[in-house]
Amino acid sequence: MSRLGDIIRLTRTFRGITSDHVEEAMMVTHDRAVELLKQAEEMKLIKPDGSLYHSTSLGNAFFEALKNDDRAKLDNIFSEYRPYISVKNILNTRSADTSELKKMTGLTEVAVEIVLRLIQYVRDDLCLMNEKYFIRAKELPKSYNFFSSIKKMYFELNKRTQWGCPKDFIRVDKIAGYVCSELRLSLDDFSKLLDAELESNAILEVHSEVASYQFIPFVRRKVNPATYRKCYLRLRVRA
Repeated sequence: MSRLGDIIRLTRTFRGITSDHVEEAMMVTHDRAVELLKQAEEMKLIKPDGSLYHSTSLGNAFFEALKNDDRAKLDNIFSEYRPYISVKNILNTRSADTSELKKMTGLTEVAVEIVLRLIQYVRDDLCLMNEKYFIRAKELPKSYNFFSSIKKMYFELNKRTQWGCPKDFIRVDKIAGYVCSELRLSLDDFSKLLDAELESNAILEVHSEVASYQFIPFVRRKVNPATYRKCYLRLRVRA
């Protein structure tokens, strides 16, 4: 992000720049200078005029928004960049890893990573769980949908060997990662929903590990997310 800002700053300072200006002023290799100019041009922040690049009106707006840390304005500006809006639209509806984003958008891995960094800079609701990115859902799911997701993930993980641990005890942090990815929840969202579910759903239990996979149930049916790795969920129901 700062590199793009530096490109616009240079165009405003020199009233037109070449890759040589970028290479010298930003102390980067020639290939990197060319790459930065290409990225800024693709985002319509600069445009070529003969041998020089000049800032566009969008580039000037970007520079001012970056200087003022106006993230809402930056989000609007980046939405003029097709790869940005494509990735953002996907992550507003589902979670996806970089490989899936490449397939769905036709972008290269480098382009996907650049867009993800842009989204991460301007938004506080971009989450990463189990190597999958997603934009946090604006509304929490209904209790039924939340429990259905927990149940699905519980029995999916229940099929796997857990190094001597009884299969009906599944670590809470593992379930949390999958459920958050599926429902686009933050860990805080998951914690609130889990606490509410534990209060109302008798078949859902959380146990703490005492030693060597010996478990005792929680007396207080609320769990601190910081202890999820040491807590185990158990469902008293069949698949």
